Amino acid sequence: MKHLFMLLLALLPLLATAQDDYYQKTNKSTSTGQTYSILLKDGTRLRGQIVKQDSVEAVIRTKELGEVRLKADQIVRIEQEGSQTDGAGFPNQFPQTMRLVPTAFSAEKNRLYYRNYLVYFSQFEYGITDNWSVGTTFFTFIPTAIFNFSTKLSLPVSDRVRLGVSAQYLGVRLNGLLGNSGPGTLEGAGYIQGIVTTGDRQNNTSYGLGWSLSNGELSRNVVGSFGLVRKVSPKLSFISENFVLFGSGGVDFAGILSGGIRFDRRRHAFDLAAYVPLVIGRNVSTPITFIPYASYHVRIGK
Repeated sequence: MKHLFMLLLALLPLLATAQDDYYQKTNKSTSTGQTYSILLKDGTRLRGQIVKQDSVEAVIRTKELGEVRLKADQIVRIEQEGSQTDGAGFPNQFPQTMRLVPTAFSAEKNRLYYRNYLVYFSQFEYGITDNWSVGTTFFTFIPTAIFNFSTKLSLPVSDRVRLGVSAQYLGVRLNGLLGNSGPGTLEGAGYIQGIVTTGDRQNNTSYGLGWSLSNGELSRNVVGSFGLVRKVSPKLSFISENFVLFGSGGVDFAGILSGGIRFDRRRHAFDLAAYVPLVIGRNVSTPITFIPYASYHVRIGK
C-alpha cells in the first residue's frame, strides 16, 4: 500500500509538467485565423478568434466587440467552427463528474447527458438550472433490478471555488437481479455527499465527504473522496479519484486508488482507467486487487 501511495505522489509532478507544457503550447499571443464559437455560463455566445488561452483566462477577438477578455470559469464550451483538423484540441465537456463521483460543477442548463459504465450501467443527467441537475442510473439490461435517482445542487462562492451537495437513492431488487420470477424484494438506501471543488472546468481538485442514510438516520461510516482533473494535452485529460472509508468496522483500513485518462472529443468522451481497492484487516486474504474501468460520455442535442 505504501508503494502505491508513493507512486501516485510521484505522478503528480509529472502531471503538473505535462499541464504546463500543454498550456505553453496553447497560450497563444496571436490569432491562428480559425473561428471559434464560445458559450458562456450566462448563455451568451461569442464568435471569434482565440488570441490567448490558458488555465486562467481566454482573450477572444470578435468583429462586433473587439477583443474580449474572459475568465476560464466563465466559459462552458469552446468549439471550432467548420471541419475539425487533426491537430484541433477539445475541452473536457463533462466537468460535472470525474468518473464515478460528482464534482461541484453543474451540468449545462437544459442539456441532457448520457453515460455508460462498462456496458452494464447507464446514466442520464439533465441540467434544470445553472446550479441544479437531476439524474438516474440503472442496470442496462434489467433497469428495475438496480437503479439510482440522484440530484445535485452547486453554488460558486468565488471565481475558483464551488460548493455542492449531491443526494442519491439506490434501489436493488434482489429477485429481479437474479432473474427469478415475481416482483422481488426491493432494498433501498440513501447517500448524501458534500463537495468542494477548486479550479476551473478543465483543471480542478475536488474534496468530498459522504454518509449513507438508513431509516432516516446517518450512518457512522463516512466516505472521504479526493480527486483531481488535469488537462494534459489538447485531446486528453488525466483523472484520479480516490476514496477512504472511515469507521469501517472489522477492517483496519479500506480505500480505493484510481488513475486514468479521458479522450476528449467534440461532443463525447471515452474514459479508460484502473481502480485499486485496498482492504487491510486480520480476516482479509487479498488486501489489494486491480479493477479495469471504461466508460463513455455523450452530450445529447446541439
